[in-house]
Amino acid sequence: MVLGCLVVVSACSGGDGGGASGAAGADGNPGSGGGNAGTSGIAGSGNAGVGGGGIAGSAAGNDGRGGAGQAGSGTAGDGPGTGGGPGTGGGPGTGGVTGGGGVTGAAGRGGTSGGGVTGTGGVTGAAGRGGSAGGTAGGAGTAGRGGAGGGAGSAGGAGAGGAPTTFVCNQVTAMTLTREWFEAGFQTNPGIVDARWQLKAREHGYITEWANPNSDFWNEMIESPCANGSTNPDHVVLTVLSWVPACCTTQPEWDAQITAAINTFKAKYSALKRIDLMTVIRGPNNMLCPTAPAAGETIVIPPELDAALAAAATKFPNFVFVAPKFEAPNCAAFSGGGPHLTTAGNTAVAKNISAAFVNLQ
Repeated sequence: MVLGCLVVVSACSGGDGGGASGAAGADGNPGSGGGNAGTSGIAGSGNAGVGGGGIAGSAAGNDGRGGAGQAGSGTAGDGPGTGGGPGTGGGPGTGGVTGGGGVTGAAGRGGTSGGGVTGTGGVTGAAGRGGSAGGTAGGAGTAGRGGAGGGAGSAGGAGAGGAPTTFVCNQVTAMTLTREWFEAGFQTNPGIVDARWQLKAREHGYITEWANPNSDFWNEMIESPCANGSTNPDHVVLTVLSWVPACCTTQPEWDAQITAAINTFKAKYSALKRIDLMTVIRGPNNMLCPTAPAAGETIVIPPELDAALAAAATKFPNFVFVAPKFEAPNCAAFSGGGPHLTTAGNTAVAKNISAAFVNLQ
């Protein structure tokens, strides 16, 4: 019976100009000779100033002189758009159509809206608030600095725990089943730093051996030792297993052995900062395959063991963690009914495991 146990000792910018929110300039006068409905009234012809909203021209000519004006295309001003309020007093152009002053975009206020948004034609509201002048709808205003939407906010850094964690030496600990996938390409998979990984595994490396500080298993030679810290790893990946009924059946029995093993690792390795607990490779969906597994062994992890692993992580917060529940990709990955995998199966599993630990090494 060959078992494998691993221990890896183990805002947006406010758009400088926004341009969009400035309506026709403050107190834009009606077109000359036009009164409020004057034919050539300039409905707030002020260029977009700080936060400006572009020329709310009325006319067919330039700047709203003479007729049913075009909405100004409002080049955004240099400053943030916070100062640009809607034009007050911009008189309507010819035919009672409001000069199309600054467009609606509230650019500059948090950069949520781009400058120079195309005005909606024909709205009789106050210039700059909801509408361009009648006639030709204003073209899309030139976006202010920081433009439409103010630009995406810069991406935040990785959250706490999101950045890769660097250890001096990561030790995979356990049994033959562990050795098989470790030697099937784990250290050469993308992202894995070979010089920071080593293996301490022995046949029948059950949890009872690692829980016992006097077990001869602790004298097992290191394979592929870390470049530094090999005798005192700071990260351990431990495969928890025992197929000896006298060891563990109930969760309390698993709890006792796992806790003892954790404390023994802490005593053996003064540099230890983290332990990741995992199980042997499970069958697909944690179920048996059509071919029966080796006698006395299985590819189905009992719920009592999973519960004990979770309990250990709770008992040792920020020190003990539970690794993903790695499964074989299919029953063909097993040699017979398992638990040993074929060469191809171990290679496939090694890729999944290395991907899980690429930021924990």
